[in-house]
Amino acid sequence: MVEQPFKHMRLAPKSYTNITESVLKKAKTRIVRVKARDIRAKKKRELKYIKYIFERTVTKIKKIYTSIPRIDNLHPFYKSLVSLIIDVDRFRMDLAILKSSTEVLNKILREESRKIRRAKTITELREIRKEVIGRYFSVMKRMDDILNRVRGMQLKLIKLQAIDPTLITIVVAGPPNVGKSSFVRAVSRAKPEVREYPFTTKSITIGHIFKEGYKIQILDTPGLLDRPLDKRNPIEMQSIISIKYLASIVLVLLDPSETCGYPIDYQLNVLYDIWNMFKNIPIIIALNKIDLNIDREKIDKIKSQIIEKTGINEVYTVSTEKKINIDKLFQAILNKIKIS
Repeated sequence: MVEQPFKHMRLAPKSYTNITESVLKKAKTRIVRVKARDIRAKKKRELKYIKYIFERTVTKIKKIYTSIPRIDNLHPFYKSLVSLIIDVDRFRMDLAILKSSTEVLNKILREESRKIRRAKTITELREIRKEVIGRYFSVMKRMDDILNRVRGMQLKLIKLQAIDPTLITIVVAGPPNVGKSSFVRAVSRAKPEVREYPFTTKSITIGHIFKEGYKIQILDTPGLLDRPLDKRNPIEMQSIISIKYLASIVLVLLDPSETCGYPIDYQLNVLYDIWNMFKNIPIIIALNKIDLNIDREKIDKIKSQIIEKTGINEVYTVSTEKKINIDKLFQAILNKIKIS
């Protein structure tokens, strides 16, 4: 089973204090309370103390940036999706700063360890400790905004659902409110593996069904509006990249009743945009909501327009609400992708 690529990320803390408080508390418990009578023993204890603080801190920070997959190594779908939901350049820059901060901490540890070894008096050791802690907090405070920003972007990434680009995938597309989610629920109702997956203010529904030994992924994408590609917002672009990188076949649903809030000519323009952009991907078209007693002449006129414009010979009529012709439509999809 394919895992969500960001599932195992180590989440950055909300503040640098989440790291410093934990590390200093444990350092005090484990090392400072150990009694040291002479200067030699005290130096040994101080070395252990700062080594624990710096090494534990570096380890915690490293786990954050090393647990994040390289975005350039992701499947093109995820790579494109990530660029839509976070500022990738800012994310990379922040992770690089976290990495360089660990290098600074290691450098401070080496420098202050040498000072401790050369110290001659207990007073010197006390002064060195003050200096060490001061330098430590100076570096950590500079990371505060970065840790918080990285965490915010991680929280968006961690919500992404596991989508398997190798599966046969039916992408259900079309304008908003034409019945895409209802279709996904209707054809995958026998399997509980259907759930809402949030992006930002919109959602996409993913379902899986098993047919003839195949696991088929059904993806309901956010609604598309009639506008040029370069004018589409990030929510719409998630639909576009789903078709581009995942679709074995695209089902375009339209609403001839126009209760979706968009005139049919507007909806047809959305269809033609999909048709023109993805001519290499099989497309099936269905007119939904036929249970609303739409005028037959209107249905026939829409079908004729679609056939004339796209050359697609058959346009299906269905009702996802009343489950009319859903099985017939789904079988047509399976036949198109040669599963029957």
